[in-house]
Amino acid sequence: MFDSMPLGPERALRIVAENKLRAAIDAGEFDNLPGLGKPSPLIDEPYDPFWWIRRKLRQENLPASPADGWFR
Repeated sequence: MFDSMPLGPERALRIVAENKLRAAIDAGEFDNLPGLGKPSPLIDEPYDPFWWIRRKLRQENLPASPADGWFR
């Protein structure tokens, strides 16, 4: 998979990451994730560059709409 890339730090990092993912998959660490088999609740939402701000505001029970004055 990585044979066409020259040996270097980027290739080494990719190999380590791939090996760790394979080990986690083989150990079953991804078998019972919450939401498995269900569509993502965000899949039908339009693109929003401020999604992370809105999520944090909702978590803190603060107004999450730009109409409330947090975005100018």
